[in-house]
Order: sequence, then C-alpha cells, then structure tokens
Amino acid sequence: MGRAERLIASNQMRICLYTATALPKLGGQEAVVDSLARHFQKLGHDPVVLAPQPRRPLRAHDSEFPYPVVRHPRFVSTRDFVSWYRVFLKRLHARRHFDIIHCHDVYPTGYLAGLCKPKLHIPLVITSHGGDVRENNPRLERGPIPQRLRAALHAADVLVSIAPFTERNFKRLYPDAPHIVTIPNGIDLAPYQSHAPRPAALDPSIQPGNFFLYLGRLAHRKGVDVLLKAFSQIGNTPKLVIAGTGDDELTLMDTSAALGLTDCVHFVGRVEGADKIYLLQNAIATIMPSRVWEAFPLVVLETFAAGRPLIGTRVPGIADLIEESKTGHLFTDENPDELTQILRDALADREKLHQMGTAARDLANRYSWESVAQKHINLYQQLIRG
Repeated sequence: MGRAERLIASNQMRICLYTATALPKLGGQEAVVDSLARHFQKLGHDPVVLAPQPRRPLRAHDSEFPYPVVRHPRFVSTRDFVSWYRVFLKRLHARRHFDIIHCHDVYPTGYLAGLCKPKLHIPLVITSHGGDVRENNPRLERGPIPQRLRAALHAADVLVSIAPFTERNFKRLYPDAPHIVTIPNGIDLAPYQSHAPRPAALDPSIQPGNFFLYLGRLAHRKGVDVLLKAFSQIGNTPKLVIAGTGDDELTLMDTSAALGLTDCVHFVGRVEGADKIYLLQNAIATIMPSRVWEAFPLVVLETFAAGRPLIGTRVPGIADLIEESKTGHLFTDENPDELTQILRDALADREKLHQMGTAARDLANRYSWESVAQKHINLYQQLIRG
C-alpha cells in the first residue's frame, strides 16, 4: 500500500519536524515547533521532532514531551561537515517511515533534507522563521552557504511563509520559488481566557493597570535602551516591568540607574506560564522597541490574546501585525521622543487603550493553534496525495 493509500485508509500521517533549535531553549521557533507537534497529535497524527542537542547549560528532558524527540550531536560548524549530519535524518526515516518532512530552517535543516530527498521519496516543506533568510545576514555571504541555501529552497515542494517579511526574502533569494504558502504562527488561546493569578514574588508596587511591559530578550537589537530613554522623559512615571534575560541585562540595569529610573523600572528576569500571562493581562500595554526586523513575533499575539494593545516600532514583522490606533501604535525605531509622546497619550486616554485591547483580542482569535495546525495538515495531505 502506497503512502497516499495508507493515508486515506488510516487518516494518520507520520510527520517529521526537523529544526536546528528546540526546547528547552526558549524562543519563537522553539515554541512553534512544540505547539505544532502537540496539535498534530491532538488531530490524530504521529509527529516526531528531530533536533540537535541543546547548548550547555541547558539540558534536554525529552521524556517530558507528549511527542517523541530524537536528538543528534550539535553542528560543529555551520559551514564545514554539515552534509555529514544527513545520516541522522536517514536513520530516523528508516525507523519511522514518515510521510512528510517539515524543516523549520532553510539552512542547515532544509539543506540536509534536500540532500536526502532523492532517497527518501517524500514531500519536503520548509518554513523560515526569519533569521536564516534575512537581508544582510553575514551567514548568507560566507563561502558555500548561499549556494546551499538556494539549493534547499529549490528542493522544497512548498515554502511556508509565516509573514510578508519571510515571503519577500524567499523571493529575493529564489525568484523562481515554485510554491509559497502563507501560514502564520499561532497561539494557544485557552490560557488567556481566564485571569491568571498574581505571581507570589512580584513586587507589591507593581499593580494592575499601572505598568507598561517589555517581554523578550535583553539584546541590543531589541532596543530596550531606547525604551528606557523614552521612559525617563514621561514625567509622573508609572512602572515599567522588563521581563527577560540576555547579554545586555547588566548594561541595561546600569542605564536604568543612570537615568534615575531605579524606583520605577523592575527587571523581573525570565517569566513563563501563568506569571507571563498575568503580566500581559494586567499591563497598560506591551512595548516592542526593536531596532530591526521581527519575522512573526509571538509576543504580539500573546499581548493581543491577553486583551492589551501593543506599542512597537515600524519594522517588518511588527508593522505587519499592528493596525495603527486600532490594535496598537507604531513609532520609528531609535526615536525615544516619539515613543515618549505615545506613552503620554496612552496614559491620558485609558478608554482608547481599552478599545484597542478589545480589537486586539478579536484579532488574536484568528490565530488559534487549532486552526494553524489544521492548515498545515491540509497542506501535507495535498502534497502526499499529489
């Protein structure tokens, strides 16, 4: 019985999700792969995640996931010996005989799957989460990597674009891309539909409706220093909660102190689960001051699902999701003065904020993981059935 016939008979697909980064590392791509695997299982399919071992000090606890996870050694280089790693994909296919492979990077995983495709004889889907196809990526200019990246795009049966940013870059790198399908990332709406409990360790001075929220990595590209400068100019300053960790954490703490913001800016570290939802639900608004592109930032959907507007920069990814004055506000990156005025206006018109939050929640309902996962399943079935 062929794959298509078996699929029709059993209505179950064996799906390989191959990604260069997975949980326990926290980030958008890792969360997407995890959510897809979970929802594929709920829909009655058989997913397996293939990923490298995480970097230390992170340790994989793969038995805690409801779906199987198979690990291979980390890539010793993104340039040399990469093709050798295809052996792990071929071994896994020999054991599990999956019907489709869906790579969550163009390079290296999409490239490796493309090398294996002549022997696997199954459809190949590739999703880029932005970084591997962005313009001015130093990796795209190194030796053989640009050619390998284009080879991966050529090998794919379908390229999945999560946002206009990734579609534009697919077409820039491979103008003859045969088939690009838009399927956005999703969000699990259920946790946001009830009020989350207040985190026990949260500073008592942080009260509902009296703080703005930044949620993300503390890195230069995220523009948190611009946010601090803007915040120092507001006057009658409310609280600012900065949730996240990163290489710039100590530098940003020093900047906050130098600007006289020690009493109103709270660095709360990494937050997850109900603690994160509480902050999102009770913030005045979430702020994303990114300096550069964001392919499809999940923080935007999380903010919308929590019923709050988002204030972000006019960069690809953020500007694609925010409708000005309806679900949030946009400002020019590297412009603290413009951000200061938006924050002042927000504090002066809480009714407008409430209206934008309601519209944002309605928009988030279109991005449920149930719907997004089913769109992927429909695509896989079309490919398998020819």
